[in-house]
Amino acid sequence: MRVRFRFLCVDLPNYSGNEEIDIADGATVEQALREHARLNGMGASLAKLSETMFLIGKKPAKADTVLQDKDEVTVMRILHGG
Repeated sequence: MRVRFRFLCVDLPNYSGNEEIDIADGATVEQALREHARLNGMGASLAKLSETMFLIGKKPAKADTVLQDKDEVTVMRILHGG
């Protein structure tokens, strides 16, 4: 199946913009992110996504949420500071 990622990760330059990837049926958000990282040679920086919020469409999702074909996953880093 095919999913689209929207990355809103201003502190992680390798994760920005939009991209579509093919993943296995029944894959979770986390599995799809790992596949994206593998395809783009960014496995080491995947650990930096630990404080992340996900949306599928406009609905909040978790890393273990199972994706459907043509889902759009928005990945947003939680930034701290003040």
